Amino acid sequence: MNKNIYTALAVVGVVVIGGVFLVKQKNVQVPFTTEVIEKTEPSVTTNISKTQKEQASITTNNTSQPKVIVKTNTDTPPLLIKSIGVNLDYYNSATNRAGDFVFTKEKLQFDRLFMGYGFFIPFSEASPAKYNPQPTFILPLGTPARSLVDGIVVSIPVLWSGDYSVQVTENGKMEKWIYETEHIINPKVKVGDKVIAGQIIGEVSDFSQGLPAGFGMVEMGILKGGQVPQHVCPSIKEEMQKKIIALYTAWEDYAGDTSLYNEIESIPGCIKLDPIEG
Repeated sequence: MNKNIYTALAVVGVVVIGGVFLVKQKNVQVPFTTEVIEKTEPSVTTNISKTQKEQASITTNNTSQPKVIVKTNTDTPPLLIKSIGVNLDYYNSATNRAGDFVFTKEKLQFDRLFMGYGFFIPFSEASPAKYNPQPTFILPLGTPARSLVDGIVVSIPVLWSGDYSVQVTENGKMEKWIYETEHIINPKVKVGDKVIAGQIIGEVSDFSQGLPAGFGMVEMGILKGGQVPQHVCPSIKEEMQKKIIALYTAWEDYAGDTSLYNEIESIPGCIKLDPIEG
């Protein structure tokens, strides 16, 4: 994670992976609803037009009824994730691939090609125990990394790991919500460029973290700024969610271990639904 960018933003935090990841705050799921209904005790007679009265069968003389106030929920990411940052498809045993994912018998650090949002990472000499704030993919070196959303590149910081994060916002300005494809090399875009979801913006990083030869990694996430920056469970399309579940099943069959994933996650790709700091 790029700690500097979190400090500069003071408030950014989604990843997401609807779908699976689920697009998918840290410690609370960010709903993609646009309205919140609150009830308050009325102090004045409700002013409702004749048509509204006929439709709702409400009598304006009855001041004992609560007044319904509809408010806009401003705590919702402005953009929905359309891409998880890499190409995921159903597993093909003939090619031993699931889109960009290549199944391998080589030893993997967590025995998985995909670690979802909220995946528990135990303590190590390099890092304290934590919940993964960004879905992480293990892929062959040279695999294209892609934009999560349609937007404008707002920043491409160099990370502590020596690679990059391509950060996109709706309008190209540092905002509360930032969509990031993190741990990439050979960036193909620059700050100010307009991008569309699925567009190639770089390659998966060669930052190893104990990966087998020939493999790299990339992460995707939705960052929400604030006093304490958070990431949230990414919401993605239903079809992508299905592909994530299919990846779970295919990988468990391939690895011979049915305990690696939970195929009945409420949001595929998100083990936790609450926002995660960091």
